[in-house]
Amino acid sequence: MLSTPHLLVGAAIVKVIPNPIIGLPLAFLSHFALDSIPHWDGSPKAPFSRKIFGGIFLDYAIGVSVVFVLTNSYENQYLLWLGAFLGTLPDFILGSYKHLENIFSRFAIVRIPNEFHLSIQRNLPLVNGLLTSGFISFIAVIILLYRS
Repeated sequence: MLSTPHLLVGAAIVKVIPNPIIGLPLAFLSHFALDSIPHWDGSPKAPFSRKIFGGIFLDYAIGVSVVFVLTNSYENQYLLWLGAFLGTLPDFILGSYKHLENIFSRFAIVRIPNEFHLSIQRNLPLVNGLLTSGFISFIAVIILLYRS
């Protein structure tokens, strides 16, 4: 799944569950739940080209910008930001693993979680996959906008 929904869902989880001992790990684990839902992420193959890096950067920048705008007035904004980051952290780990697989593959503590992450991916064609991501993002935005 693209970074934007992961960022939004991670922040939304921490908003709903502000206890960092519970909310932050759930934000991290949400990544795997979202990746198991059919989606589109382009399925880039390492080594990543400049074009792929550019697309990844643009997606992340959009997601970070939306999270910033939606959480700007929250007292615990730093926790929401941390939840957003943790929601995307598995992709940073996986991207590093893909680039350095010849080194990391020797270590089960790195290899096994990344193999699991790859195995749960459920990719769809572009339009259908973006509809899924858009719907998930929409729900997360509603949660972030709701003031209790």
